[in-house]
Amino acid sequence: MRKVYHDGSKWPMIYEANKDKIKNPNLIYPGWVLLIPTLDSYTVVPGDCLWLVASYLSIYSNAKRWPEIYEANKDKIKDPDFIYPNQEFVIPHD
Repeated sequence: MRKVYHDGSKWPMIYEANKDKIKNPNLIYPGWVLLIPTLDSYTVVPGDCLWLVASYLSIYSNAKRWPEIYEANKDKIKDPDFIYPNQEFVIPHD
């Protein structure tokens, strides 16, 4: 969960999307194919940058899409090279 959302507390999102497969939320097995819900917003954590956020599986899985996050949040991002912990960004989806 931490690799997908960069936040271990978001595991219920994956559980809710996969209740038909996961009987025990504390037990999943290698090889299971699970649905990973995308996020509509993202809160920056220490060490993040826009290309890293865009690369997360729950966002775009593609670092090259960072400009989409920047464009949607220009009012919050003065310089795309500098984002700060606790900033919350809208994540646009097609």
